[in-house]
Amino acid sequence: MHRRAIDSTRRAALARLVPPAVVALLAACASVPPPAPTAGVAADAAREWAGRFSVRVEASGEDGRQDAAAGRFTLLSSPTPAGRSLSLELVSPFGQTLAEGRRTPDGRASLELADGRRLQADSLDRVLEQALGWPLPIERLPDWLDDRFERVLERAPDGRPSVAQDSGWRIEREPRRWTLARPHPQGRLRVVLLLDR
Repeated sequence: MHRRAIDSTRRAALARLVPPAVVALLAACASVPPPAPTAGVAADAAREWAGRFSVRVEASGEDGRQDAAAGRFTLLSSPTPAGRSLSLELVSPFGQTLAEGRRTPDGRASLELADGRRLQADSLDRVLEQALGWPLPIERLPDWLDDRFERVLERAPDGRPSVAQDSGWRIEREPRRWTLARPHPQGRLRVVLLLDR
């Protein structure tokens, strides 16, 4: 009974964020190629990535239900005297800000949701999991986007990693498209990122 109540709460949170049908809309947009990446960014400069995301929990239980959400994201990594800070914005496909998060160099993170709730944790990953019930690898994304992984499994003809493992995630990369997957208590968690910049 307790588990059903938790699952119901998470599904309600998902429904408030983005209607599951929006995933189909995101997939339809995925065939449009984004512009080429910008090269030559200094190591101590601010870095920004933006694009579209979809998240799907593929349930393996008897009911086989799937939770899903989609939208746009912006991730900013900024240098400060104490280290780098991270800022994250999630926006619905219709332009509504769903959540804004920030992690300071000392590791403290906060997330403000569209309904005014403010959550805090020791990382952006944990605070997003509090809100959604999903462990998302926001803290590792800047390293991954710069080709730094715990283990590279395959490389593309140009030498760049195309399949890797890191922090429990399997990462598969095509030009400007990333597919991230890992086991989930309800089945399998799958995240697709389509980078515009």
